[in-house]
Order: sequence, then C-alpha cells, then structure tokens
Amino acid sequence: MLSISIGPISLPVPVLLLLLSVSAGLLVARWLSKANNRSVTDPLLLVLFGALVFGRVIFILRFADSYSSIWQMLDFRDRGVDVSAVLLATAVLTLLQIKRSPSLKKAMLAGVIVSACSFSAGSAWIHVQQQHQVLADIRLETVFGYTVALPELAQGKPVVINLWASWCPPCHREMPLLLKAEHQNPAVRFMLVNLQENRDTVQQYLRQHQLTFSHVLLDPLGDVASRYGAQGVPATLFFSAEGKLVDAHFGALSHAVLQRGIDKANSSDHGRTVN
Repeated sequence: MLSISIGPISLPVPVLLLLLSVSAGLLVARWLSKANNRSVTDPLLLVLFGALVFGRVIFILRFADSYSSIWQMLDFRDRGVDVSAVLLATAVLTLLQIKRSPSLKKAMLAGVIVSACSFSAGSAWIHVQQQHQVLADIRLETVFGYTVALPELAQGKPVVINLWASWCPPCHREMPLLLKAEHQNPAVRFMLVNLQENRDTVQQYLRQHQLTFSHVLLDPLGDVASRYGAQGVPATLFFSAEGKLVDAHFGALSHAVLQRGIDKANSSDHGRTVN
C-alpha cells in the first residue's frame, strides 16, 4: 500500500506511519517526564528535526548531480532522505540532549525507543505485505487503441510505471522530468498509466504539451492503482528486469528520487523501499 485516503486527502503510508510513531513516542516521554516538571516535547522534536535535516543533507550529497538549484535541494516534498543517516543522527542527537538535560534521560530514551520501534515494526509490516509484489499481468489499452499486458510490454527490461491524470498539477510538473529520463535511459521501459480518463482527453493533453512518451496506457477502472494500493496520483513504481517491485514513491517526484528508483531497478543487488 502506497497511500491512505483520509477524506479528500491522500497521505503516503510512510508519512502517516512516521506521524503516528512520533506521536506515540511523545506521549510516552511526556508521561515519564511529569515528575521533573520539565517539557520533553521540545528536545524530542529537535532531535527529530535535526535527524531529518541530516538525512536530507546526506541524500543530497549522494545525488548531487540530480539537483540544479538550491531550491530543489530545499524542496522536501519529494521526501528524499538517507534512512541510515537519520538513524545515526537520532542516536547522536539523543545522547547530546541527555547530556544537556540528565534529568530527562529516562523520558528521552523511552520516547526515542518507542518511536523507533513503532516505525520499524510498521515498516516491517509494510515490507511483509508487499515483498512479493511483481509486475501484474494487467491488460491495458494504449492511446493508439490496441491492448497489451504490462509484462508483455516490459519485454524483460526494468520498468518505471507512473500513475497520472491530466487534472493533477504535480503530475503535470513531473512530465518533463519523466520524458527526459526516458530519453536518457533507453534500457528502461517507461509506462505512463493514465487513471480514469478517456482516450480523447489523454491524447489532447499529450498534444497540447508536446509530450512524446513511447508507452502511454489507459486505465479507466484504476486497476493498476488498486493492485498496488495507490489512493491518488501521482505515484511511481519501479520494477527490476525480473518483474519485482524494488521501489515505489507516492507524490511528486524529484530528479534525485527518480534516479534512485531507476538505479534500484537497474541493479541486480537491490534493496526495496517504499517512500
């Protein structure tokens, strides 16, 4: 599952999991710190903020060639962070906060441990639920009128599937990025799967914006989105040449996040993440 709908809002599952985990940690820490008459909320939030910033910096350094401006580096909407760096920074910053306020040691440690364990358990559950996800044998119609199965179209190549709609502003903004990536990665099969719009609407949109993707597919019933648990658009799925789901991203893409997914799809020695 990539996202969960709460009313009109679709939230990425990892973001919701992080919010719930942090909330649980804060509740435990506040309960344990009552006797000290000191707030533990600010130190814990400072640890979280510092860890995320450090994780972002390391991610930017890893994919420095993918950023062309400071604004792109600061744009956190792609949720690109280095998880290992976040964990390391969390441990270091927690120890520094404890050294600064020894009386909060018990509450700080409990809060961090509860948050970390909650997030790890939730991530493990997601991984177990999705570790067997493969490129589904779903037949879709192309904008040219014929139908094709996704594995048939893949032809044994790594695959990037982008779920989109013409009315979606983030989808529109990332189209040039996807088109450029398709041209730069001829060994990867890019499939632009439009959700629940008719062929005329899609063709008009492509002509209007001069988008010449090789494979644009129509999914009027939302079968692909349902299969992979995407409760909104845009969403991007990355498959290895063997057809295994190796990475997934719900929400707007950046060049760095897209490149990370392509690298995983191209690599035979990959780990799988959902963000």
